[in-house]
Amino acid sequence: MNKQSGATLVELLVALSAAGIFSLGLFGFLFVHRTHLAAGELRISLREDARLALDFIVRELRQAGARPVDGACSGFQRLTAAEAQRVVMQYDFRGDRTGRPPDGCPDDPSERVVYQYDPDRQAILRATGRRGRPQPFITNVPPGGFVLRYYDRTRTELIPSLDAADRARVHEVELTVQTSHPHPDRSVTRPISLQLRAVIHLPNPPS
Repeated sequence: MNKQSGATLVELLVALSAAGIFSLGLFGFLFVHRTHLAAGELRISLREDARLALDFIVRELRQAGARPVDGACSGFQRLTAAEAQRVVMQYDFRGDRTGRPPDGCPDDPSERVVYQYDPDRQAILRATGRRGRPQPFITNVPPGGFVLRYYDRTRTELIPSLDAADRARVHEVELTVQTSHPHPDRSVTRPISLQLRAVIHLPNPPS
């Protein structure tokens, strides 16, 4: 009699179990790898947002009070508001129309710039001009993620909100921007956060 070869039921169950274990291990590896990649992409995005905000605010704060020509608006304030999470700056860089040269007054479009924190939207808002509505500049900014600190020439901190006399004394502004987002892995309760800081020297003395 010829003996027929084949897998027994026990061998089949063992093979299926081994395949299942391998599949679960592969799935777990892929899930961890995908989560790791998502976390890395999120960190890069948060860094880019924070860097963008920092660069913009630093550049515009350095222009606060700039006036390339003398004009009728002598003595205009470079900072019209200096608070812990809000700053309003002015500078003259254009005339009343596009292409017009500076006229000595910060009363033309975009010569007044506002940065402020909106806790409801967890965003830094930016507005320009006298009537410009604040618009989201960057989001994913937690409470305390946008902080402005002000110092005079002796490095003495000036505590907000500053009145006109104290605003004229501001020589340095320390800016902190933090971005944060929940971790892609829901089992990780700590969010991914990134914080950047810069110290801005105001080169334009109050006039």
